[in-house]
Amino acid sequence: MKRPLKILLALFLFSQPVLAGGIGVGVSVGREYPIIQEDQKEGQVIGIRARLQAPLGLSFEPNIYFTHFGDPDFDDFTSDLEGSKVTAYGVDLLFGGAFGAIGFKPYYLAGVGVYNTSRDQSLQDEQRIGWSTGLGLEFGVAKFLSLDFRARAVIVPTQGGGSKKSASLTGGMNLYF
Repeated sequence: MKRPLKILLALFLFSQPVLAGGIGVGVSVGREYPIIQEDQKEGQVIGIRARLQAPLGLSFEPNIYFTHFGDPDFDDFTSDLEGSKVTAYGVDLLFGGAFGAIGFKPYYLAGVGVYNTSRDQSLQDEQRIGWSTGLGLEFGVAKFLSLDFRARAVIVPTQGGGSKKSASLTGGMNLYF
């Protein structure tokens, strides 16, 4: 827990010289869909983020996401396996977006994060570094408020050379100061 917070703090502090002046905060909710995984079903994702404006239409977005995947449903047999819980601490780099502007603004995002995956039932608790990429559409309704919709893919390498993949669809709002 301490290591991810130190990483986010370091990224935030080192980004301060390039900031052009805007700061925002946001929240989002949506669904997370596992890709090629039979050990869990789609689940809920909740995200909290800060947005720091940089020059040239770029923004840094330190964030935290809480995902709770659904329990799997096997056709061949019954199982009491539960879906995993994922807490992700990361930072995204956004290209585009509204950042205090009124109207529709698309953006692309790419990020890296620390993904802590747990299953209470099996006492599984793993922490891995993963990455994400996606597209978003931000609709600025006022200079201080925008609606934010995004689709994002997440890939987290696992032990043994494989990876866990998922895609999320979220909607939320951002407030700018």
